[in-house]
This record gives sequence, structure tokens and C-alpha cells, in this order.
Amino acid sequence: MDDFYDDMAKMATELLTEFGQGSVQLKRETPGVVDPDQPWVPVEPMMAFYPLDAVVRRVSQKYVDGTLIVSTDNQVTFAVPEVVPALTDTLIIDGVELAMKDLRPIPPAGTPVAYLAFVAS
Repeated sequence: MDDFYDDMAKMATELLTEFGQGSVQLKRETPGVVDPDQPWVPVEPMMAFYPLDAVVRRVSQKYVDGTLIVSTDNQVTFAVPEVVPALTDTLIIDGVELAMKDLRPIPPAGTPVAYLAFVAS
């Protein structure tokens, strides 16, 4: 069964690469490492950026709940990146950094073949 999901992930990546729009990146911020000899010195967080094969569009009406997800939000469908995305990551769409309101693997259980994220527009 893993071969099936691997094939689906590959197909999703190919389609999202072909039809992708603009520049979409996943930004992950991790705490910096404190120097044990100078623990009082503030440490800058480390940033990592991962390019995404993605499609951005207005949120589909079926996801709108009026509270977390509203009709003016955008949904971002992206291929499986080199790191497992987390809701604490941010998306950078054409240079604009946006916090994710919701993040869903596709399918919801098992091996993800793509991800669906919702961001404010």
C-alpha cells in the first residue's frame, strides 16, 4: 500500500509543479542555541526556508465555517515538502509572510500525498 501512496505523492508533486503559481515557501523558525559561556546574551532564532510546489486560490465554500476559515481566506495546496509541515510554520506567498490558520494532510490518515493549508488573504 505504501507504493500506492508514494505514486500518488509523486503524481501530486508533478501536477503542482506544472500548474504551480507564483513563489510559495514554507518558513520554519527554530530557537537559536545559547552559548553556555554567555547565557545572558540574547540569541537570534534560526530560519529555514523550503520552496513548495503549490497552487494558491480563494478558499472553497465547503471549508468556510465563518469562524476559523472565512470566505476571504486563501487555500494553498502543496506537494509534500522535504520537512513535515507544522501549523507553527508560516507560508511566504509572493514575498508576503502569512500564518496558517489550518493545515491538513491529504489523505487525513496514512501517508500524505499533499497538504492543504488555509491562510488569511
